[in-house]
Amino acid sequence: MIVRTRTRGNRRRRPALTVGVMLALAAVTGGSAAASSPSGDHRVVSAVPDRQTGGSAMMVATAQVVQLDPQLQRVSFAFTDAPMMSAVYGNLAWLDPATGELELYFLESLEPNEDFSVWTMTLHPGITFSDGTPMDAEAIRYNIARAADPDTGSRFYESAAALELEVVDDLTLQVTLAEPNPSWYATLVSDFAGIGSPTAMEQAKADGVEFGTVPVGAGPFMVKDWTPGQTLIVERNPYFADFRPGEPYLDEITFETVPDQVQQVNALQSGAAQIVAPTGADVVVQLTEFADITVTNTSGGSDVWLNNTIPPFDDVRARQAIWYALDQAAAANAFAAGTPPARSLFGESSPYYDAAFEFPAQDTEQAQALFDELAAEGKPVEFTYTTLSSAAQTEFSNFLLAALGEFDNVSVTIDVKTSDEYLQATRSGEYQAIPHGAYFSNPIPTLVDTFHPDGLINSFGWDNPAVREALDSLGTATTEEAQREIWNTVQEQFLTDLPIYFVGQGVIGFATVDDLVAPTVINYGNNVLWGEVGYAA
Repeated sequence: MIVRTRTRGNRRRRPALTVGVMLALAAVTGGSAAASSPSGDHRVVSAVPDRQTGGSAMMVATAQVVQLDPQLQRVSFAFTDAPMMSAVYGNLAWLDPATGELELYFLESLEPNEDFSVWTMTLHPGITFSDGTPMDAEAIRYNIARAADPDTGSRFYESAAALELEVVDDLTLQVTLAEPNPSWYATLVSDFAGIGSPTAMEQAKADGVEFGTVPVGAGPFMVKDWTPGQTLIVERNPYFADFRPGEPYLDEITFETVPDQVQQVNALQSGAAQIVAPTGADVVVQLTEFADITVTNTSGGSDVWLNNTIPPFDDVRARQAIWYALDQAAAANAFAAGTPPARSLFGESSPYYDAAFEFPAQDTEQAQALFDELAAEGKPVEFTYTTLSSAAQTEFSNFLLAALGEFDNVSVTIDVKTSDEYLQATRSGEYQAIPHGAYFSNPIPTLVDTFHPDGLINSFGWDNPAVREALDSLGTATTEEAQREIWNTVQEQFLTDLPIYFVGQGVIGFATVDDLVAPTVINYGNNVLWGEVGYAA
């Protein structure tokens, strides 16, 4: 469900909200709405205000990556990577955050054959990389093949390695899968939506430098200046208007690292920044007082990954003990103030929600019994919580210390990392417990990436045979009922193993100030189509 609102004074306003949107905001804020919602969770947006060409904007974000390589970083479904990556690379396609449905962008069409084993994509004509070379079918083939090359070290190697790629003509690429998959469009968005210039990639290789440090894409912007990990400044790609006449509207965007969400809000309110993508109900409600904000309420939510491959969390009893020990409502509030706790993998509006699969409630007696049992076997629950430096994470770290301090035979140490160190830890699995998130409207690809034993982001090592078999069968699940059976299996096995600890519901905002118009939020809801962003005329 998505909310778009502006609630202050007599400022220039966006189109009026639908009843369903008003109810969604009431759910986030704890308020009420005196009307019934239409069926379904849909955005209804009327005419977007005219925008002027020119101007600059700053987005403040919790962290930044140190490379911008579409085979190493995510253009979709990431908080740190996606906004910067999509500004430079654009998107072949994206998923609507409200419905999970596919929306095409650089692609003019994406068509499967009858059994979903062959997918044919066709590009819009006239798309050009910022180095002046054409984005064509060969460029897409090159990028996917580069991901399939073990020497690249791509995060998307498993997704790419089994694909057969055939360039049909300048604008058409045919992709043959190893086995039928009616949901492969979600893999395309997740893993291959960002395409880099093959010419620039070959030049970087010849120069002996990492392409991610000299990135070239076909998105609305290109790199102007960069202090990796701290500040990225992008300027308009002069060729982008050949694809989208009149875009981008802005001349320049600065992405600045500001780890603390309180400081991010202050920067927005003071005018030091113009864009922020916060998470958590209280900060979202605060922003509605002075900002133009789109809110996405997702299934899943914030979580703490528990490394299932090393002590103490290689023992399911240690994971169970954490679930039983913690008050989930208090944990959710500490993680992101005002945010309701996540009660199950799927939100109640999802077709896959089933109250039978709600998460276990706090049970302090059972928690202590498990802590004692493990200690008696010489396996006390002693672990390090690896985290970032921010006010919110300090609050949650203090919550963990206090809450677990009420029990015997359990101890936690807090290890605060830089943003880059934190990202490396999440990807390498070098942690015992670490904060993360699994936010989604469509469970594909996020839950597959998270819970499949070979999943792209399953660095916590949950390896459940029943889950593997269920998720592997998605390729033949062509009906909602068949997919429901799969997700029921995943939820059932999750409750058996409790591989990670879910904290708060997904409340994701994308906020702008003054008359900066950002019409289209995409994927998680923390990112936009950057070419459309501009100041109202």
